Amino acid sequence: MVRAFKNTLIIFSSLLFCFAQQEDSLKVGLQSLKKIESDVIIISAEVRSGNLNPTAYRFSVFPRHRPSEVYISRMFFPGDSLQVVLPENILDADSLANIASLEPVGGSFEKSYKLFSKQSDVIDLGIFDVKKKSDIVKLSVVDGQTGSPVLKPTIKIFQLGKVLYQTVLDSSGYGRLRIPIDRNREIPLYALIDTDGRYPLWRGSIEVSQGVSSITLALNSMSLMIGESLFRVRSDLTPFRKGPENGSEILFMLSKDDHIVISRSAGNKLYGRVRLDLHTKKSSNFFHGWIRTKDVEYLETFATDTNHD
Repeated sequence: MVRAFKNTLIIFSSLLFCFAQQEDSLKVGLQSLKKIESDVIIISAEVRSGNLNPTAYRFSVFPRHRPSEVYISRMFFPGDSLQVVLPENILDADSLANIASLEPVGGSFEKSYKLFSKQSDVIDLGIFDVKKKSDIVKLSVVDGQTGSPVLKPTIKIFQLGKVLYQTVLDSSGYGRLRIPIDRNREIPLYALIDTDGRYPLWRGSIEVSQGVSSITLALNSMSLMIGESLFRVRSDLTPFRKGPENGSEILFMLSKDDHIVISRSAGNKLYGRVRLDLHTKKSSNFFHGWIRTKDVEYLETFATDTNHD
């Protein structure tokens, strides 16, 4: 009887010991699992597609110095939450040493990239803008007399009256224009450069090559002599006449924001000269004539500029 009791006690003690070991192992396992779960990082971003409609997006993350070693690549559909989870220790710890790319699918779209640094818990990459594939024009706008850059001109690129691209260049008169590759290459492109009155509006055709190209455009202001003032034309199709009479011959029509240098007046008419660019803007000529006072606006900014030609 005593022996049976001892055997039972030994078995019960062994079971308690095994259970305690299992509980300790379970605690260690849960702690390890919790640690593993906490050592991940969430990378998220947003997509702004505008009026473009990709059917899907491929989102990838890889090291900047080893782009072939992709950490993760996943497909997302419009409306999905753009988010991936990675082990925290997989990212490169150097500053801006990691790259996230977004490749829209279902059309002619550009692949976008964002550099980012390793952080804890969550990395928000901000917004990826979906853009059509484009030819790139490195455009510089300079003063035709001095060669100095023209400060922040506004640029518009047209084809058949439709604006393909518009932007404001920087303080060095430089910018990268993105011209969609799906345009009709048989039809010429036209540019309009607006400097808010500092120069006459520049209008003309431009040639855009495939890939990346560079273009420099020169703007020419009107030099003033003593007694002259600078005016700007108020509207398109404004007649520039040979004489001050109402029925006088029309030399040509002026466009809105064209500049005219006025030297004298007669009643409600002003006499002056305009500059017309010839031969694809490689040369120019001056024409003298008359314009109605109500058709022009005085440019006070240039009133004190004088030059002896």
